Amino acid sequence: MSDPVGGVLSRDAIIGLNAYWKLKKIEYTSNLPIYIGCHYLHDATDGNTNWEVWKFTWTGTDCTQIEGPLTGSWTGKASLAWI
Repeated sequence: MSDPVGGVLSRDAIIGLNAYWKLKKIEYTSNLPIYIGCHYLHDATDGNTNWEVWKFTWTGTDCTQIEGPLTGSWTGKASLAWI
């Protein structure tokens, strides 16, 4: 994977990162993603503490903030150190 140029990952780097994640989960509220989690093991349990989790904040249908990734369990995602 190449280093980002100007803070932007190359197409190859993005493809490489996407191939790294073997398991992805999404939690929705009102058809909007609130949490997205990725794990490098295809058979990781929800309690495994190596999930990379992103949290989305919405105002209406506008995404106003994306936090993460923070590392923790999928089951404990709400208690991670979010802002």
